[in-house]
Amino acid sequence: MIETINKPYILRDAVSMSFNEQLELFFRKEELIKADNLSSINKVKELGQVFTPPILAKFMIDLIKSEIKSGDNILDPCIGPNTFFNALKVEKKIWLKGIEIDEKLINQEIKLFYQSTNKTLDIGSFFDLPITEKYSFIIENPPYVRQELLAQGINSKSSINNSIKGLNSVIPAKSNLYIYFLLKSILHLKENGCMVAVIYDSWLFSDFGKFLITSFQKLGYLESIYHFKKSAFEKVEVGATVIKFIKNTNKRKSTSYFALNTLDDIKKYNGIKTKPIKIKQKEFSSFTFSNQISLKTENNLFKPLKNISKTEIQRGTSAIVNNYFLTPEKKFKESIPLIKNISKIETYQADTTNSYVLAINGSLSNETKEYLEKIKLEIIATPNKFVAVKRNIASSSPWYKVKLKQKGNFLFNYYLRNNIDFIYNPNLHYSSDNFYSININSNELAYLAVLNSSFTRLTVLHHSRSQGNGLRKIQLYEFKEVPIIYVEELSSASIVKLELLGKELLNVHRYKKKQLSIIEKIDTLLINEYNTITKSNLTYKTILEELEQFYK
Repeated sequence: MIETINKPYILRDAVSMSFNEQLELFFRKEELIKADNLSSINKVKELGQVFTPPILAKFMIDLIKSEIKSGDNILDPCIGPNTFFNALKVEKKIWLKGIEIDEKLINQEIKLFYQSTNKTLDIGSFFDLPITEKYSFIIENPPYVRQELLAQGINSKSSINNSIKGLNSVIPAKSNLYIYFLLKSILHLKENGCMVAVIYDSWLFSDFGKFLITSFQKLGYLESIYHFKKSAFEKVEVGATVIKFIKNTNKRKSTSYFALNTLDDIKKYNGIKTKPIKIKQKEFSSFTFSNQISLKTENNLFKPLKNISKTEIQRGTSAIVNNYFLTPEKKFKESIPLIKNISKIETYQADTTNSYVLAINGSLSNETKEYLEKIKLEIIATPNKFVAVKRNIASSSPWYKVKLKQKGNFLFNYYLRNNIDFIYNPNLHYSSDNFYSININSNELAYLAVLNSSFTRLTVLHHSRSQGNGLRKIQLYEFKEVPIIYVEELSSASIVKLELLGKELLNVHRYKKKQLSIIEKIDTLLINEYNTITKSNLTYKTILEELEQFYK
């Protein structure tokens, strides 16, 4: 339930209750009561609170300010410290409504702001707002809560599914909470209404983002996207986007996409200087939103990794619970050696394993039975963790069984920082699930050279996304599509040279300067082949500059 501090006249439209009706309820009041017992840190995490900097709020307000008319009503569904409405300076008679789930944020200044008759403040959940309330504009910074944290508490999936029947069959299960906010916000817009929102940029690269893009196109259109690739929030180095959405299904327009870096790009804002890229609606699903690179990969010289690997590219073996099933030494008869720690592999070849996984696939020794019984009790007694494992334990299924994944002769750790290295695994050791496993059965040493070239590092980064603080990540479905130079298209003389350079890489230390000179020789050879085949004038300097842009 929502507690209303001031309730002025709200313009309402008649609405047919179909899918809209499903979105009327979302959270239960008892979940709000539970929030009072959370620690401040846990509460911020559960509520997904990252507040909007004033400079960004002004920028977002400026996107709609000239379009606001007398009589319009504007909603902010999660006001936080009321940043947006504080930045809204208009002389026209308009109606403002703010909603905030965290009552502790409502200070005296905010209460005074909402005292006038044209302003309303509701304390409670946005998802308790009746869907019949319609607005000319919605401006928001919706909470960012990963789907893994929607298992319990205020933002529990059970609360979502109980409150909105059937929604889990519409929205992808891996959706962040902000997806729910955006869709409900659109349903609150009047026809031709406008929503401006700042959200993390994960939707540009994820499966649930494809669903969101489709939803935008069905319910209206995105007029513009402002992509702050490094950050739009102070002291939070994660990419973000400001989007401007128009609810009008009769008009299909192209979307203006602005590639920016940080808030510094708008600190002297008097109009964006960056020239936008126009994205047609039909091109949206295939458009690449990461840093643009000059490599031409749509030719026979390149193939996606999935077409070069002779088996399906997979993640490595996942332990049930790492703390209990992964050990640095062989602890049980059933323990199997595997590669876990990338930092312990000093060269470009995995000569030995560096960990063991308890991979039970048959009868159990008495020692292992006793261990499993002990850790089972510990897992059950651990609050707020291991939900799926506890479910398997409760169903009396063999919860401790580990499925060994296929081995690959090349391994790649998908968390990227300074070293983006492919590790040769000729002895076909098992690897843990922080690696992707690839199988290339021809010209292996030449491929070792190509995979560790600046060409491949550039295309990997191009398909990856920032995790903040210089860390990037590439998802498996993105990794499969990474284009790399197809060795079989090169001249026989170049293949021989690459084999020799690949052999040199086998014994060189990955963290010492000598490897850089080998990589440069590989790059120089590939640049010559690339320029000859594609009739280009690519330089080594260009590649290095484009690599650097991903870490700015």
